[in-house]
Amino acid sequence: MIALIAEKPSVAKDIARIIGATGRNDGYLSGNGYMVTWAFGHLIQLA
Repeated sequence: MIALIAEKPSVAKDIARIIGATGRNDGYLSGNGYMVTWAFGHLIQLA
């Protein structure tokens, strides 16, 4: 299974839709060999 981390839930939903991960779970979407989860706020910032 390949895990993908998005910056926010709306982006994770878009990614999941494109790759076919339609299963809804507590805190992540899964399916088609993928697990898509999200964070809140910026994952990476420039120093």
